[in-house]
Amino acid sequence: MDQLEGKLLFTVCAIVLAFLVQAITKKYLTKITERKGFSFHRKMYISNFFGVIYTILVFIGMIFIWDVSLQGFSVFVTSFFTLTAVAFVAQWSMLSNITGSLILFFAYPFKIGDKIRIQDGGENSVEGIITNITLFNIRILTDDGVDISYPNNLALQKPIKKINPNTNNNVHMDEEDTLS
Repeated sequence: MDQLEGKLLFTVCAIVLAFLVQAITKKYLTKITERKGFSFHRKMYISNFFGVIYTILVFIGMIFIWDVSLQGFSVFVTSFFTLTAVAFVAQWSMLSNITGSLILFFAYPFKIGDKIRIQDGGENSVEGIITNITLFNIRILTDDGVDISYPNNLALQKPIKKINPNTNNNVHMDEEDTLS
């Protein structure tokens, strides 16, 4: 086996391994989703997040397998991360909301259909039924019929009181797959 065939074999193995790990991750997320009653959309958000991570790891593996010049690649990576850092500083709230969504998914403090009260001090408190939990916010329908989008990063910073956790409310849940 010559050097090219060896590199091709390692490349195929790395890609197959990534697909295998992604399948195991999806299976694990499906178990969590079913056991805790999460929506399909929440599972997909988290699954896609891990898919991106696995793709990045395979890409890094390909760099080593194919002996890409580390000097040229380091200039590319440094430039990429500099631009990314500037974008994240400009959009820090988006990143914190995505991170908040991951924490809320795994911590499981509440689910769609639960009635909650987010304690934000006096008139700023929000009480209602969760209709959707997206990558960026929690959608809450108040008793007055007002639909409120509460950012995930703020939900992690405030005390949240679950009201009547055993009551199953008949509220229309959002079915669209939106990121808003």
